[in-house]
Amino acid sequence: MSMRFLALAILATVALTIRPSEPACQPRPPESDARHSSGLAVAPQMDLCHRMTPYEPLALAFDRAYRFAEEHPEDIGYPWDDRGNRTLIVSAVTPNGHALLEHWSALGWEVPILIRTVTRSFGELERVKDDVIGLARTRIPGAEYIGMSAGDWERNRVFVGVARLTDEVAAAIVARYGTEVVAVLVGPRYGPFSLRD
Repeated sequence: MSMRFLALAILATVALTIRPSEPACQPRPPESDARHSSGLAVAPQMDLCHRMTPYEPLALAFDRAYRFAEEHPEDIGYPWDDRGNRTLIVSAVTPNGHALLEHWSALGWEVPILIRTVTRSFGELERVKDDVIGLARTRIPGAEYIGMSAGDWERNRVFVGVARLTDEVAAAIVARYGTEVVAVLVGPRYGPFSLRD
């Protein structure tokens, strides 16, 4: 009798701990940015798809596209691994960049590749990314909440991560870069991080 009870208990425990797996990334409409009173874009939090391990052929194509953009930084923008559609989106800034990407896209990748036209190059965005993190070293109120900068590959711009966004930091970003090149991600996981003297 006790063995039967033990077997039923084990079976019940296993049945209760097995859950359906996470749903696969589904194509989704892009979420809109919120806007700070300065006009600075406040980006929505990253979705589940971009925290998951990507489809391996897409990850490989993205890695190669990123390296290709590094080799042609003024003609090409950021690539984006659209995980929901398992498609690589590459970005042409100049006519030469478009021709380069047409040739590169025809090399026989295992995922669909789409070419979009953008206005900001990989080189420009990388310079902004490196420069904007320098705001953390300033004495601007709230600069101590700046934690990171990264490429926003989907929208071909730069993210600045802040634990808390102050009006002064927002105004400094807008004064230096305008309202379209940089967007902020706000939340505790994006800071703080101090580079102060």
